[in-house]
Amino acid sequence: MKNIFRWGIIGAGNIAHRFATAVKQLEGMELAGIAAREKTRAEQFGKEFDVPQERCYGSYEELVANGQIDAVYVATLHPFHKEQAILALEHGKGVLCEKPVTMTKAEIEEVVAIAKRENVFFMEAMKTRFLPVNIQLRKLLAEGIIGEIKSLRAELGFKAEFDPKGRLYDIEKGGGALLDIGIYPVSYAAYFLGNQPKYVQSQLTYGVTGVDESDAILLGYENGATAQIYSTIQANTHKEASILGTKGRIHIPLFSNAQSATIILDSGKERTLAEPYEINGFEYEIREVVRCMKEGLVESPLMTWKDSIEIMGMIDQIFAANQLK
Repeated sequence: MKNIFRWGIIGAGNIAHRFATAVKQLEGMELAGIAAREKTRAEQFGKEFDVPQERCYGSYEELVANGQIDAVYVATLHPFHKEQAILALEHGKGVLCEKPVTMTKAEIEEVVAIAKRENVFFMEAMKTRFLPVNIQLRKLLAEGIIGEIKSLRAELGFKAEFDPKGRLYDIEKGGGALLDIGIYPVSYAAYFLGNQPKYVQSQLTYGVTGVDESDAILLGYENGATAQIYSTIQANTHKEASILGTKGRIHIPLFSNAQSATIILDSGKERTLAEPYEINGFEYEIREVVRCMKEGLVESPLMTWKDSIEIMGMIDQIFAANQLK
């Protein structure tokens, strides 16, 4: 692989801008192409991030056909992730696909089958898993810093302005709280407690456009641990998580974008972990893709294909129980 790692981006929305901001500041990386549904949007994006106009594409096919691009970041709406990830994989491009990785478990299984067949790298962009604070916490929890984990609680929500044609409220655009933000606490629980809970209970509240607007989820595990999860697009929440154990507890403010955590032991000792971002938080998942591809890996041990498949299986189960899909 060349010394310079070259990224292409499919989609020119807000999250693509944050990704591009990180790429531009990382040593040894280049933003080598951008594709959007409208060429003018790609060209505008290119001007902002110094992408040559000849590599600002009005079609995704043109971008993946560029032999200079090593990997593609898929930053479009959820319903299009499967087809765009497969398009890139079939052109031999490594893929980092924004969360939720697909709409269903069946879709991610299809993507993984293509990645296996083509022997090409693929990873879900659940950036929460790559943040230094969360990686440290997982290690400390495995070492028993707060004893046996008994409960995890995580909530994430914001008050979204109602727009029946906007992506959050349009069912055809993959709208709803669970897929857009609920995936974060579900994946967070899986990160610390496992992907296969013994039972999944849930109550989804949906609005006039047919999307879920608030979700309450309870996961129960074989060892007795539970995860209580709440997400909503109807109210602003603290966006925090806590983990309770037999010897203490941990508080993680803004867990999905964590830069700190406080460990409070029953003995009275207290410790704060602080890991400010180098850039904006996207740098860690970006580096993981590059590391894996340079080492010849086709999946990351931090966010495996099995992780993505089993977590989407939980999402399927939640929707099925609430008859929304």
